[in-house]
Amino acid sequence: MQDMDGHTTSTDEMLQVLLERTAVMQTQMAVMQAQMQAQHEATLTALKLLQEGQKELWEAHKALAKQVETLREGQAELRGSVRVVEAEIKALNEKMTYYPSEGKVESIRVEIYKAIETQTWRMLIWMTGVSSATTAAAYYIARNVY
Repeated sequence: MQDMDGHTTSTDEMLQVLLERTAVMQTQMAVMQAQMQAQHEATLTALKLLQEGQKELWEAHKALAKQVETLREGQAELRGSVRVVEAEIKALNEKMTYYPSEGKVESIRVEIYKAIETQTWRMLIWMTGVSSATTAAAYYIARNVY
């Protein structure tokens, strides 16, 4: 018989060579299976870590969703408070229209001072007239009555 290299060999030698090659191939297959098993285990470990990370991310997402909901509730309360403040400001603005502005107060003050000045001059003129009349009456009485 001829082997793969083209040499003539006996059946026993050929069987021996086949057994050796089979053993080598079985060893290589065992090594490959071990490598594949190690890769499989590494992949499973990575998947487990990914699942745990995904769970942690999901929990973090839930916590953030709760915080967002709390903020939205606070926002609704804040909007209500802002509406109350706006209503109070509107009421204050309506009340403030009752009170005069600084310009109006100044014009009223000027008018009051003018009116006081006018009244003062009227009183001065009237008192001067009354005093003059009283003096004239006293002079007339003193001169003509006694």
